[in-house]
Amino acid sequence: MSEGPLILIQVDGTPGDGAGRAGVGVVVRAATGRVLQWRCGCVAAQTNNEAEYEALLLGLRLALARYRGRTVRCLSDSRLLVDQLNGRAVSRVAPLQRRYAEAVRLCGLIGQVEVVYVPRAVNQLADALAWEALGGTRQLLRWAVGQGGSQDGTE
Repeated sequence: MSEGPLILIQVDGTPGDGAGRAGVGVVVRAATGRVLQWRCGCVAAQTNNEAEYEALLLGLRLALARYRGRTVRCLSDSRLLVDQLNGRAVSRVAPLQRRYAEAVRLCGLIGQVEVVYVPRAVNQLADALAWEALGGTRQLLRWAVGQGGSQDGTE
């Protein structure tokens, strides 16, 4: 089922838990706003900025795997991530430089990618998924499955 050439990918990461883990959440939407897929998980990250990049990388990998040939608009509430990927800021921290380089590589494979800043209030579902992955009560996932979704958020 095609819903047009544009997909929206909302990404968010949680601060690290002190043990080197952080949560990430990704929501893939059609241009109409309909949720097509969502994912959450724990990743190796020491800082919130690292987690934000890990969420973006997960979203870009989903776009490559399932939505090839589509224009991708990534929505993030991380000004640092958005500014770096749009050339308004540079990364001088090695863990971020590696993630930035991988994001640029994935964007090149996808083709048309736009990274846009959105206020945190617009990114609530991705944020909730990231916190859920880090150790939430799993209530969000139980609710989604009860509403007809699947464990990984695919239809």
